[in-house]
Amino acid sequence: MKKKWMIFSLALALLGASSVGTAYAYFTTNARADGEYGIELGNDTDITEDVDDLTKSIAVRNNENSQAVFVRVKLFYPDEGGSPVSQVFVEGEDGWEVPARADGFYYYTPIVEPGESTTTLRASIQVKGDFEADSFNVIVVAESAPVIYDENGQVVPDPNAWA
Repeated sequence: MKKKWMIFSLALALLGASSVGTAYAYFTTNARADGEYGIELGNDTDITEDVDDLTKSIAVRNNENSQAVFVRVKLFYPDEGGSPVSQVFVEGEDGWEVPARADGFYYYTPIVEPGESTTTLRASIQVKGDFEADSFNVIVVAESAPVIYDENGQVVPDPNAWA
């Protein structure tokens, strides 16, 4: 009886030891994540949007705890099919590149220091026929890239800033 118990225990131990490598490989190569987590890498900006009828005034503020940044903005709105939009006029105060570049972004060329804001970029929408202004929205996406300085304090162009 003792011999059978010993053989059974040994067989069970060998079976368990043989599966440890497989289990270890599974738990070290598979990962699953749920939800989201924002990552802040030094740029902390906020978009300010004021709407007056069919005109949206946009400014991007660089917060106090951030670093100096360059800013660009892209506007999204329905413009095909059954869209009520017939035309969008964009105008910017000093510093904004208007019209948008080929990538669809409007670039603010001055450096935005911590605690400062861009000048205003205005998007005015012209709609077709009867349309209620309250049911239409222009989505604003703003991106910022840190300003890089060399050892002499001169701005160094970063070719990958908007990559």
